[in-house]
Amino acid sequence: RIAAGEAHLLLGCDLLVAAGPDAIAKLDSAISHAVVNSQQTPTAEFTRNPDAVFPVEAMKQTIIDAVGADKTHFVEATSLATRLMGDSIASNLFMLGYAYQLGLIPLTSKAIEKAIELNGVSVSLNQQAFLWGRRTAHDPVAVEAFVNPKQQPVEPPQLTLEQRIQSNLATLSEYQNQAYADRYLKLV
Repeated sequence: RIAAGEAHLLLGCDLLVAAGPDAIAKLDSAISHAVVNSQQTPTAEFTRNPDAVFPVEAMKQTIIDAVGADKTHFVEATSLATRLMGDSIASNLFMLGYAYQLGLIPLTSKAIEKAIELNGVSVSLNQQAFLWGRRTAHDPVAVEAFVNPKQQPVEPPQLTLEQRIQSNLATLSEYQNQAYADRYLKLV
C-alpha cells in the first residue's frame, strides 16, 4: 500500500524479501533507509535444488544501490537473537529495536513496549529482544563481546611454597574439616 519511492524505512527481517523488486520499488535514496537482517534464510527452492545459490552479496548490493551505503545497515539479527534469547523468533523485535535506536522509528520506546505488552504474546521475550536490538545498534562490539566472550586463561598468582601450603590448608579445611587439612599438612 506504500506508493513507489515513498518508504522512509525498509525494515527487512528477511534478506530475500527485502532485496526483492516489490520492496526495492518502495525506496527512494533521498528519503529511505534500510535495516536488514543479513541472515541467509533458505527458501523452498533449496529443498528442491541442492545446487541453488543464495546470492547474498548481490542482494545486499541491490539494497545499498537503492538507498545508499551510509543509510543501509545489515545485522545478523537471527544469529544474535538466538544466541542472546535462545529463540530465532525474537529476531523481528530485535530488528525493530535496532531501527528504533538509529532514530528510524517515529514512536517512543514506551509506546513500542506498551504495544508489546498489549499484544500479550511472549511479552518478556519480545521486550528483551527490542532492548537487545537497541543495545546492538548503540554498541555492537559490546554485544558481540557479551555473546562471544573470549576465554582468557587465568594466571594463578605466583606463590611461595609456604603460601601454597597455607592456601591448600584453608581450602581443605573449608572443603571438609580441620582434621582433613591436618592430614594434608602431616603428609606434606
